[in-house]
Amino acid sequence: MLRAKLTLLVGALVALSSLSAQAWAPAEAGLLAGLNRARGQGVTCPGTGRRPAAAPLAASGAHALAARLQAGYMSSSGRITHTGAGGSTPRVRAASTGVRAVSVTEIVYLGAGVNPEGAVRWWLNSPVHCAVLTDRRYTHAGASVVQGSRGTAYVVVLSSQPR
Repeated sequence: MLRAKLTLLVGALVALSSLSAQAWAPAEAGLLAGLNRARGQGVTCPGTGRRPAAAPLAASGAHALAARLQAGYMSSSGRITHTGAGGSTPRVRAASTGVRAVSVTEIVYLGAGVNPEGAVRWWLNSPVHCAVLTDRRYTHAGASVVQGSRGTAYVVVLSSQPR
């Protein structure tokens, strides 16, 4: 039942947001570029120390669509959460868009205006998020930036090599 609802939601989002997706493409590309810059340089994560350089994340449309589901939910609800519409989880949302991988996770941020650099900076200053962003097992990612009545949501879905 949840999968059917998510499939309908994905279809509706694609239909309703095709123009806005084009408008946000630079912000979403900036988000992934910022993450890949940090991964390529290696960073010092708060509380966990120096993280070595990691390969860049390959951009994925399926991952971006999963990210868009959560970003839309967060920007309209004003909630910073990994639980989405209908109680969905990052893994369920990713699977509903075609992501097939052993490891799937997401990072989220809710702010004002469009500022991908601010989101990346916040994630890199968070011990948990910084560790996720620099984890070498993650090889694919997709980003979404959605501005709504309750703020601008930034969501990145990451996964290991697809199975």
